[in-house]
Amino acid sequence: MRLRLVLNLVHRKFNQDMRKALDNAKLKNAAMIAVMGATGSGKSTFINMASGTAEMVTSGGLESCTQTIQMSSLFQLGGQNVVLVDTPGFDDTNKSDADTLAVIGGHLAEAYKNGITLAGVLYLHRITDVRVTGVTARNLRVFNEIVGGKAMKNVFIVTTMWENLGSSGSNEEIERIGSQREKELESRKGFMGDAISKGAKIVRHRYNTKQSAQKVVLDLLAISDPTVLQLQKELVDDGKTLNQTGAGGELNKEMDKKLKEYQQEIEAIKADMRAREAAGNKQMDDLRREIEEANRARARIEQEKQRMQADYSEIKRRGQTGK
Repeated sequence: MRLRLVLNLVHRKFNQDMRKALDNAKLKNAAMIAVMGATGSGKSTFINMASGTAEMVTSGGLESCTQTIQMSSLFQLGGQNVVLVDTPGFDDTNKSDADTLAVIGGHLAEAYKNGITLAGVLYLHRITDVRVTGVTARNLRVFNEIVGGKAMKNVFIVTTMWENLGSSGSNEEIERIGSQREKELESRKGFMGDAISKGAKIVRHRYNTKQSAQKVVLDLLAISDPTVLQLQKELVDDGKTLNQTGAGGELNKEMDKKLKEYQQEIEAIKADMRAREAAGNKQMDDLRREIEEANRARARIEQEKQRMQADYSEIKRRGQTGK
């Protein structure tokens, strides 16, 4: 009971701070930019560099430190007030994808309800990633649905971690490998190619310095034409629940696929049990444990699907109460 009270107070304090930050950004006519990307792509580090602070906790690895939305303090760049918004990735180590979408969607909707339209979105991607995993591709599909075609013109896909390319560390080798990776990203349909075809641009955070990070932000501000994101419109204007949004639909497809796989796994285990029984082997404890584990995994996914049946009001209530 005491822990629940503490958690509720923490969530209430967070929402008060968030409202204060939103009000301050609106009052100062600040350009608000969302920073998204996979866990370990360098979002928090990038924000610290661009803002010239150490406000964001950084992980230095593939385990997420960003569990909820974090907003940088207001800072000036090119004579303009700027706020950068750090978001959790959809491959978060401590949060389900459904809860991550609710956190991101809730903040975006709240900003929109408060009259704030994002100046743009930075999607960070490690240039060192050679293979496009299923998780990476799924993250991009969800991202595309969060932004939507109309707002994609305000998106920069920012390649990070150039300093880790190659074995020699020479500028010539880094440039050669990095340029090839960029071409692959641009040409691959169903991945970043879709976002680029709708107006997104690939840019480099080349030197992992404050100057490099601020140049990325300044270049985005120079072309910014603030436009409502698709997820904001779906949640606020259309009154959709999370699972009815384009981004929610992508997560639902993934969850339905996993449910089917677990069901097939359970059927295969049951077939093994029948085969053992037919052979006179009554030792089934290991197979029963496997079925129990698969059923628990299925139940977790079903709970995620249930939690996605939430509209903006319900998302906001959860944020205020922590439930």
